[in-house]
Amino acid sequence: MNQKFIIVDDFYDIACRVGKDINLNFDETEYKDGVVDELTDKVSLILNRPIRINHVINEVISEGSSNYITSNTKFDWIAIIYFNLPTETHHLGRGLSFYLHQSTGLDCFPNEMACKINGLQNMEDILRCFDVNNQSYWKEFLNIYIKYNRMILFRADLWHSYGVGFGNELNNSMKQQKVLIQNV
Repeated sequence: MNQKFIIVDDFYDIACRVGKDINLNFDETEYKDGVVDELTDKVSLILNRPIRINHVINEVISEGSSNYITSNTKFDWIAIIYFNLPTETHHLGRGLSFYLHQSTGLDCFPNEMACKINGLQNMEDILRCFDVNNQSYWKEFLNIYIKYNRMILFRADLWHSYGVGFGNELNNSMKQQKVLIQNV
């Protein structure tokens, strides 16, 4: 199976406990060991392979935060878990977006074959071709809306952005947990 992304609603068994510490550094949270165990077990089961959780990052994203297109080649998977209650998504709930590069049609960072096909010989060529600061180079092909305790698991090399932040304090801002994962 060559799945690019998977959406799982009602992901955490203890979402209310995990979400209450979203404003803390993950390593300072009361439930970190249980969260890592639950993440490892569930994501391994979903992917049908052993995985390692490398980093868990709690994020509160306020209005005016940058929303850049990115890709990650260091990890195999990224998971985003949302902790916004329905009453907190007054901004219409736009969350994680995925993009196609218009001139190459690629939805992920170019591998060796894609570089050859597109005449990209080095990292400078890649950065020039895939200018993430120029929105005219990109077409959004999917946006996954924010929903409480929803996990979006996706291949880390896909071109994506995490969504425009909203609110100006903890109780009305975008709350998410980012998990960086490697296959074992």
